[in-house]
Amino acid sequence: MLDEQLITEVKVAGFRPTQQQRSRALVVRLMNEGLALLRDHDFESLSIETLCQRCDATVGSFYARFEGKEAFVDVLQRLVVEESRRKLADAYASERLPRDSLEDLLGWISKSGVAWTRKYEGLVRASLRRASSDRRSWTPMRELGRIQVAEALPHILRLLPSRPGSETEDRIRFAFQMMYGALNNMVLIDPGPYSLRDAATPRLLAAAMGRLIA
Repeated sequence: MLDEQLITEVKVAGFRPTQQQRSRALVVRLMNEGLALLRDHDFESLSIETLCQRCDATVGSFYARFEGKEAFVDVLQRLVVEESRRKLADAYASERLPRDSLEDLLGWISKSGVAWTRKYEGLVRASLRRASSDRRSWTPMRELGRIQVAEALPHILRLLPSRPGSETEDRIRFAFQMMYGALNNMVLIDPGPYSLRDAATPRLLAAAMGRLIA
């Protein structure tokens, strides 16, 4: 469930935010039902009428807050990215973070990445397809990737056996790009042989990242 408080902070063209609690609650319902619908529908087939029916809302109430489907998905991206950013910061500061082994840390990162992608698979797919015609629509997702790299980089560097240089940091950043690319490819076309739902996927991603970094 997305946090209702985030609604008051998001600023996206085509979205008319409100301070009224009842209206914010409706937007949250629309957002969460939108995420659910995107699991089975791409951006083009996402129906505003169906979305409103599932939220017991009128189509007019939707358009009172959003200029259209594009603005709706843009807001959904921003909310998911902001919520994920906060959770990332908490996770990297928590006791759950592996701090003694690079292998364990990369395993934790890849497992978390697969879990996040599975949770938001529909939104990622819709965002990727929109990005094929409008590259700017991928900007929030790109920002989230950069945020994770910034959080992870000092922890990875600390666990390397030798004094790291700029080339090492480049390899770490590229390792994350490789992971994101593999996950996005699984979402978009699922080419096989491994998918988001294969138990081996996080382990194999972590191993590939580790070899590239080392």
